[in-house]
Amino acid sequence: MKKTPILVLPILVLGMAVLSACHHTERTDGQVVIDGTVECDEIGVSSKIPGRIQELRVEEGVTVNPGDLLATLESKEIDAKVAQSSAAYQSAVSRVSQAGTAVKLQKLTYTDQLAAAQAQYNAHKEEVHQAEENLNQAKAGYNNQSETFKRFKGLYEEGVIPKQTEDDVEYRYLAAKAMLGAAESKVDQARQGLKAAQANLDQAQHAALQIELRQQDQTAVSQLAEASHGQMSEALALQSETQIVSPVRGYVAEKIANTGEMVSPGFPLLTIVRASDFKVKVYVDESKFGYLVLGDPIQVTIPALANQTFQGKLIRISQAADFATKRATNEQGSYDVRGLQLVIKLADDSRFRNGMTARVTLHTREK
Repeated sequence: MKKTPILVLPILVLGMAVLSACHHTERTDGQVVIDGTVECDEIGVSSKIPGRIQELRVEEGVTVNPGDLLATLESKEIDAKVAQSSAAYQSAVSRVSQAGTAVKLQKLTYTDQLAAAQAQYNAHKEEVHQAEENLNQAKAGYNNQSETFKRFKGLYEEGVIPKQTEDDVEYRYLAAKAMLGAAESKVDQARQGLKAAQANLDQAQHAALQIELRQQDQTAVSQLAEASHGQMSEALALQSETQIVSPVRGYVAEKIANTGEMVSPGFPLLTIVRASDFKVKVYVDESKFGYLVLGDPIQVTIPALANQTFQGKLIRISQAADFATKRATNEQGSYDVRGLQLVIKLADDSRFRNGMTARVTLHTREK
């Protein structure tokens, strides 16, 4: 008797075990019923932060929906960080408000000072202009009286005119000279006033630099407020992670942690089985079922639901692992028969549960 090679024997045994797990029942009408299981995704719900479980609100078997609160963690460190960052942000907001008020006041002060200084400068400028006009008139009057006085003084010395007439001309000459001096003094005073007004105007205009400095302070504290807001948002985001919520619709399959236990980031608290996207996986012989193509309708019966039949759709065909390979013992007639893994998608039904027995009905066709 020809012996089976030692290395092949474990493979054949394991392959037979896998194929036997999918029970085949061949009927007289050319159909084969293959037992498989209903499967869907299992999701491990974990925490992003470390903490102690303060409350676990669900039990195994409970149906949950997205956003349902599953557990609450206690984290005093995060609470303290939220309080600290919130206080820092409120302080920064207050400083921003104060800086804004300072800018407004500085602008109002600058506007008032500049308007007053400009008005004062314009007034002194007009005063200088008027004083210079008066000076020009005084100079003209003085020059005229000076020439008249010289002429009349000569006539008096020649005895042409009397002393009284010469005295009247001299009086008018001296009065014109006094008016010229007063006009010159008035011009000097007006120019000094204009110079002081110019200095005040320059000072008022330079106050704009103070506005810029105030605005720079406002920008700096605004940036600090933004940074504080970011830190507060980060702390609040971490605090929100103390509320563990369901990411999907399904039911709680297993409680891994209990109230009062410490958990680390990524440590699963619960396992939730998704209540959608159900599939059935079976393994078949390619020599009989190699004709199947993706999208084929497949009949699936669920014994747990009173043998109700559902219409599934073939969504994946993949070759099983090597341990599902069968080999002939006759070297001349040797052949390989590979197993196929069929994945059949079922329409969502709230009655489905992960692990239910599913009987898949297929038509046999020999290769």
